[in-house]
Amino acid sequence: MTIRAEDARLVDRYLSGEQEAIATLEGWIHRAAQPYRRRLSGVWDDVLQDVRLEVTRLLRGQAFRGESALKTYLWRVVCHTCLDRIRSHRRWRWTELDGMEDWEADAVLGDPGGRIEPESKDLLLRVLERMSEDCRRLWSLVLAGFSYREMSSRTGIAEGALRVRVLRCRKRAVELREELMAAAN
Repeated sequence: MTIRAEDARLVDRYLSGEQEAIATLEGWIHRAAQPYRRRLSGVWDDVLQDVRLEVTRLLRGQAFRGESALKTYLWRVVCHTCLDRIRSHRRWRWTELDGMEDWEADAVLGDPGGRIEPESKDLLLRVLERMSEDCRRLWSLVLAGFSYREMSSRTGIAEGALRVRVLRCRKRAVELREELMAAAN
């Protein structure tokens, strides 16, 4: 089966960076992804970026063979990417940090109202003392409400790298907390 001429032209224009073609495909991507928005709200921007990368990779690799309309093909790519992210999210192992969010707020706000238990506060302060300055600085930006884009412009570090660093800092905090709890027992 051959690709319809209008779809082939649209793919060529998209890959060459023509704004009108990009806007057309972006519209299709957003409409196809919309049903998954609520379930992916925490990682919505990341998922859309994953979709864009996958679409570009597939179109450059000539994976689109014209067996369906380009719009239908993109719809399937978007749906599969969103569903894959939802499935992978279910496999994540979440670790509670026993008040970490309150503790992070305490580090910035001074614990108004005394929300944090003294034992938890002590443990979390010891974790904070052992964290790197970079992690403490990143947490202060996150707590101040900055988006990764804003953090990137402030620090000069790429958004993706910031996301990875924040995740590593959080994992390190969990490890330190477990070490301190094991040492206390």
